Amino acid sequence: MLQSCQNCWFNGLQYGALGLSVGYCSRHDKILNAAEGTTCGQHMRKDLSLKRAKEVASIHKNRYSDSVIINIYRDEEAEREISSDEKDVDLLRGDSVGDLVTNYGKLDTKIISLAQLNMLAGTKYGARAEVAMLSLARGYVSNCMRLNGNWTSGLHIYWWTKNRLAEIPDIQTSDIRTTGGINLHRQVDLTSWSIIMLRLTLIDDVIEHAATQNDPIGEVKGLLQKASEAVQTFNPDKLSKWMRAKAQPALDKKLTYERYQELSRNLHRDT
Repeated sequence: MLQSCQNCWFNGLQYGALGLSVGYCSRHDKILNAAEGTTCGQHMRKDLSLKRAKEVASIHKNRYSDSVIINIYRDEEAEREISSDEKDVDLLRGDSVGDLVTNYGKLDTKIISLAQLNMLAGTKYGARAEVAMLSLARGYVSNCMRLNGNWTSGLHIYWWTKNRLAEIPDIQTSDIRTTGGINLHRQVDLTSWSIIMLRLTLIDDVIEHAATQNDPIGEVKGLLQKASEAVQTFNPDKLSKWMRAKAQPALDKKLTYERYQELSRNLHRDT
């Protein structure tokens, strides 16, 4: 499943056991009816660091086309597994997170869509909204770097994510789409751990980009690896404590609120 649409950062509606029963590809504008069994050449793994995700993607792209979604098991173009039928899309838009994901970058700019998901993360849709924001934001930041080469394109996303880095996600029973055959409470713990790590993965993306421009934030490289080494069990409480004690102080040291304001003003003027 790691190479499938359910684990791609262009699908903001699913991540492991969390999400809706269907996904949505923001690249192909298709509903994913069986995301665990489909993929395409644009696939980017959301569970890997930026460098490793790109390495895996280059191999993946050699096998699959960029232009069509493929059924992995039949090795042929997906048909029933995807949909763009307006009735299906309208049903998906009945869900608050689904509505924002299907409209991502269409009605407003992409950063406004991400900001709306970030605000929704503070509601009952919190965990799903945050996963959607983090997933789509990885593609957004990467694309901005490719187009204009400025790491501050991801400045606000970085700030939002840093501020909740150590928070344990509030996961509702309705957020879990499958238990994988294990106890529900254990699946919630595993999902919480995964979301906290997904936050750090996005933070790590921005750090990697900042390092290429010799920005002080780039000096905090390696947090993702350090977190994996420090907390080797899937325990969200231990991971949260490590984030609060180690990761957040290191990040705060390199980007104070005063510097964030200054960079925001510069970003606004550039825009």
